[in-house]
Amino acid sequence: MLIGTSLSCQKRTFISISEFGLLPNTGEDARPYIIKALEVCKEQRIRTLTFPKGRYDLYPDKGQLKEKNILKQKATIGINFEGLTGFTLDGNDSEFIYHGKMEIMSVHNCQDIILKNFSVDWDHPMISQAEIINAQDNYLDIEVDKDNYPYKVTNGKVLFIGEGWELPIITMYSTLYDKDSKEIAYNTWDSTLGDIFEQPAEEISKGVIRFYGKPAIKPDPNKMVVTLFHVRYFANGIVMTHSKDILLKDIKLYHSLGNAFLGYRTENITMDNASVIVNDEKGRYFSSVADASHFAECAGTILVQNCAHTGQADDFINVHGTNVKITDVVDDYTLRVASNGKGNGMSVTVGDEYWFIQLDDAQRGEVNKVIKKDSLTDEKGGDYLLTFAKPIPKNIQGGDFIECKTWSASLEIRNCKVLKRNRARGILVTTPKDVIIEDNYFASAGAAILLEGDFDYWYEAGANNNVLIRNNIFDNCLTSGNKSGSRSEWGEAIITITPSYVPRTIDDKTYHKNINISNNIFKVFDAPLVRAISVDGLYFIDNKIIKTDDYKPYTWQKSAFLLNGCRQVVIGENRIDEAYTTRNILIENMKESDVKTKKRSGFVIKELNCADIQ
Repeated sequence: MLIGTSLSCQKRTFISISEFGLLPNTGEDARPYIIKALEVCKEQRIRTLTFPKGRYDLYPDKGQLKEKNILKQKATIGINFEGLTGFTLDGNDSEFIYHGKMEIMSVHNCQDIILKNFSVDWDHPMISQAEIINAQDNYLDIEVDKDNYPYKVTNGKVLFIGEGWELPIITMYSTLYDKDSKEIAYNTWDSTLGDIFEQPAEEISKGVIRFYGKPAIKPDPNKMVVTLFHVRYFANGIVMTHSKDILLKDIKLYHSLGNAFLGYRTENITMDNASVIVNDEKGRYFSSVADASHFAECAGTILVQNCAHTGQADDFINVHGTNVKITDVVDDYTLRVASNGKGNGMSVTVGDEYWFIQLDDAQRGEVNKVIKKDSLTDEKGGDYLLTFAKPIPKNIQGGDFIECKTWSASLEIRNCKVLKRNRARGILVTTPKDVIIEDNYFASAGAAILLEGDFDYWYEAGANNNVLIRNNIFDNCLTSGNKSGSRSEWGEAIITITPSYVPRTIDDKTYHKNINISNNIFKVFDAPLVRAISVDGLYFIDNKIIKTDDYKPYTWQKSAFLLNGCRQVVIGENRIDEAYTTRNILIENMKESDVKTKKRSGFVIKELNCADIQ
């Protein structure tokens, strides 16, 4: 291995990992070489680290693969970028193969970073899969490729075996896929088979496991594949924190142990042909354990283009802030906020500005700056004490919220494919900054686009001010949407706008503002186009609706539009297939004058009643 001093006289702008003694396709642990290379690059301001094309293996810290309790291990970071400026990692189409419990890459306190031209996978992923070959009232048989997904059955319990781990099947998820298309099976959701994988099991022949009990549904044999999860939110993939100007280019993540691309308090992130995808060459149906991409409390612009994610166990993308719950008002300048559970104040940072939000009307109110933060441990629990620069508004009380104003990002998504090959929804976004979603192709299992704003579950903030959805194709989306209205189902309409705040009267204030849905093509097999709660300025103009017979209608929403507490709604200039006959606009907590139907609207306004949703 070369040492840093032997390079210092060369004044180079790029260097190959091979100059540190690492060659591809050896199976040797690449991490020590990469650590040394990054040290030299940082010391000598080398701008690019390249990898000769081939396979590079990355292993966790010494001894971790021999430990039995992987659940308690801390994830090892595979490649750690910290304190770098103006730096590029170019994989030259290499594949990075990870082993055990690992975070793929960390970009922390960096600026102007490019990661490009590589793929990532695990030889032994922490999801397994099986084909359903028989389903009866008292048992379920699955067939597992035991070479790729080794397991053992002991005392009626199935444990799958990987590098340094033996883990059972987690009942949650157990996602079902159509065997031939590799798409989420029609009208299936989380744990569609019920708790069958918690029941006693035996291996009845090599690779065939029988679970004794009654599966919640009985799929036709040899037509479905089930993905078997062993961990959930275990370790993230490529993580960007407290950084600026990051480009992810020409990347394929075949597997990650949590959110595949994760950004937190980072400004300006671009994903260009950086996708989370199923490794079809290995016969898989799955990719990452959680979201393909997730960005919380970021700033600047998040630009996503030319991406096509498949197989991930959650949404295509989620961009949001955080609603931090106030537990008590201590004095004129001091609040106590939650420190545990969802909606906690861990992210609150001294120097940042925050909106005060009354839960009663969910409106962003006065802005104030946090000047001090203390941790508390007392009889009420371990909360945070926040001191503000100016007096706290008199109407704020325990149970209300604060939302960070300093860290909020705009979002642009273009030329992407949101397919029916991943669990749940497509695009989730709640941000006060501008959102543009255009020139994309949607064929999602759940809602194609979901706009929420959450005060009661995930606490993901906040209200949108300007969302433009145009020039997209929505192709038979919502095959696994809301059949009964259960939260475990994946969306009420193709475009679903459902904040936690729900209006109670025709005079209540709205939450979201200015959502423009225009010049899109909707190919639909069922009724729901839009479900919207509490929007001021909702425009559905110049869209084309085409009725298909590709799937059987099933959703609980029987109208094209189901609106609650919306104001200034404009629907018109749409081109509607004669076969699409469910043309009602059902309204609740609204006046008819809140909806304007322009020429060729093709829709009829009607007051909501119980019969409309039965």
